Amino acid sequence: MKQPKISNLKYDSAGTQKIREQISKTKKIKITINMDADVLNEVKKLADKTETPYQKLLNKIVKESLLQKEAEESRIDKLEKEVSKIKKKLAA
Repeated sequence: MKQPKISNLKYDSAGTQKIREQISKTKKIKITINMDADVLNEVKKLADKTETPYQKLLNKIVKESLLQKEAEESRIDKLEKEVSKIKKKLAA
């Protein structure tokens, strides 16, 4: 396929604005991070196996990890409250 000449390309400001509005509604933020090459390669391999874009998969992994940590902290807080109640009963 022949490459178009840059001089023949036209800027579609309405189309660009529409795309920018759609992107802003997704509430996703572009970032730059430094990551170990081997970790990124493993994420990309997993993404290929699951046929998921690696960035989407990475987002899912981080989100699940945060939710799991939150659930663990919640359980620890509940256990600490129960232990405190038991200590008060034993002290009485």
